[in-house]
This record gives sequence, C-alpha cells and structure tokens, in this order.
Amino acid sequence: MAVEKMHLVNIMAKLENLDDFLDDLINIDEFDQVDAFRQVQNREFSIKASEENIDKTEDFNELDSFEKIDSTFIKNLEDIKEFLNLEDSDNGKRINDEKLKNLLKMLEDNIEKKKELEERNKKLEEYINNLQALENEEININKITNLNYFNYRLGEVSKDGRFILKNNYESIPSLIIHLQKNDPNIKTNKEALKSIYSIDDETTKLRNDTDVILKNEKENVNKVSLELNKNYDSKTKDDSNKIYDDILKEADYKKKEIEEFYEEQKLESKKVFNEKKDKLVKEFFEKIID
Repeated sequence: MAVEKMHLVNIMAKLENLDDFLDDLINIDEFDQVDAFRQVQNREFSIKASEENIDKTEDFNELDSFEKIDSTFIKNLEDIKEFLNLEDSDNGKRINDEKLKNLLKMLEDNIEKKKELEERNKKLEEYINNLQALENEEININKITNLNYFNYRLGEVSKDGRFILKNNYESIPSLIIHLQKNDPNIKTNKEALKSIYSIDDETTKLRNDTDVILKNEKENVNKVSLELNKNYDSKTKDDSNKIYDDILKEADYKKKEIEEFYEEQKLESKKVFNEKKDKLVKEFFEKIID
C-alpha cells in the first residue's frame, strides 16, 4: 500500500486574524487538512525551545488574512468556466495562456463592437430627441417629409451657427423654426408652416392639372390626325388633291382651335396660381411680421 508523503506546515497569525486566515486556507482546494494535534502527538513534530534551535522557533513569518472572496464572484468564474468549456489543468483550476489570449481577443472585439453600438445609439438618441421636440409642438414630420416643392433640414444648430443664421435671415429663402421650451415665436412659426403646406398643395394641384391638360390635348391631336388620315384613305384617287387640300385646311383649323384652347387654359391656370400664391405669400409674411 502506497503512502503519500505529507508536508506539515506550521502556521502563525495574529489571534484577531487567525479565524479569517484559516477560512481562506480551507477554501484553497490544493491542500488537504489533517488533525495537527494528533499528528504532532503521534510523531512528535514539535520543536523544543533550546539554544540550538531558538532561531527556528522565532523565524516564522507573520501572516495576515487576505480579503475573503465573494461567493458571487466565485459563481461567476464557474459560469465563465462552463461557458468556455474549460477543464481543470494539472496546476489546478486555471485558464491556460492560449485560452486566456482567445478570451482577451474576444473581449477586445466585443469592446470595439460596443463602442460602435454606443456611437450608433448616440445618433439614434439625437434623432429621437429631435422627433420628440417636433411632437411636443404638434408638428407633423410626415407632412414635412411629403412636401413636393420644399426641402427641409432637421437638427441642432451650434451657437456659431445660430449667430450666422440670425445675421442672414433676410438673405435666406427659408423658414427657420426654433424648437425650445417656452419659445414665444412658436405659434407664429407654426402658422407660417401651415402657409407652406397650403402653397405646396396648390402648386402640386396646379402641376397635376397642367399635366392632365397637356395629356388630353396630345391625345386630341393624335385622334384628329387618325380621323383625317382615315377620311383621306376612303376618298377616290380622282379627287385626292382636293381632299388633300381640304384635309390640310381642316387640320390647320383644328390646330388653331387647339392652340387657342391651350393658351386659354394656360392663362387661366396661371391666373389662378398667381392669385393663390400672392394671397398665401402675403398672409405668410404678415404672420411673420406680426
């Protein structure tokens, strides 16, 4: 039967630290504890105080108890061990150099990803704050984005930028709305924004009506041309010259009718647009001035 050699350790500590120190020592699973009193009694490991060995009885290091490890910390280490599929090494529960490097590499990659996500999150928060500012003043961002003849920009203006805008208001063909708490001009700006909605709606309607007129006139011209060609083909060759002249005259007459009709429609549309535009622009600047 094999007998494992034991190394007895004589431990000394201050009495006020002894209990904590022994608790820490017991938690180290690399040591096996035995009954020291029984071992000393049976094998006489004690050192007698004499002149020859007095230095041995005095030359012991005074040890202090180290801070106790929190049980939650130990559990977290066990979770990491299980997650990384680590096995106990010959030297105890340690992570070898290769696995440690892999762990650090993974952490470094995750740290970079975290920085990227934080930067994206910062931009999203800024965007959300801008939208929230619009919502607080009951400004519909969807109506602004759907404007056909106006562009918009949404964001925060620096102090220098505000100074530049303030000194160039007259030369900037834009409506600048400041969104801040208790802004005294917010009602005026919102009314001006409504005027922009109206101008955009009227312009869009005029554009659509004009496109419809042009489309109809083009179809009418093609229709007349087809009818004239059909009539021409149905006539006999004997009077083709006369018919050809009549067709040209009729085509010229139809052309003049179409041109006159188009000019009338164009003038009428322009008149309506100018009336609407002048009225809206006048109201818009009256609201801003007031």
